[in-house]
Amino acid sequence: MNWFDHSIMGRRAVAKGKPGTTHHLTEEAQGQYHYTLGPNPKPVLHIQPGDIVSAETHDAFEGKLRSESDKPSELLNLPYLNPQNGPIYVEGGREGRLSGSLYS
Repeated sequence: MNWFDHSIMGRRAVAKGKPGTTHHLTEEAQGQYHYTLGPNPKPVLHIQPGDIVSAETHDAFEGKLRSESDKPSELLNLPYLNPQNGPIYVEGGREGRLSGSLYS
């Protein structure tokens, strides 16, 4: 059994405990990463309730720090840290619902 089989959110959600399609959000599909959350970026992926998303992403420093001797002040482009995947649009999601549409 996997985590989804034991998840209360999985059982009580709109998908009624049945996992849907698995989507792979690659760096190529993501395109430009965003560094803040908000309503402005267009969704990079549309999914149905119960779908599973596997996402490629960068670490918070986008791989620029490779050793203890690397100086963040010289290598990082502040304030552009911690790139965010998405947004991901969940079909049927409504504002104010956890993750768009977890509970019916």
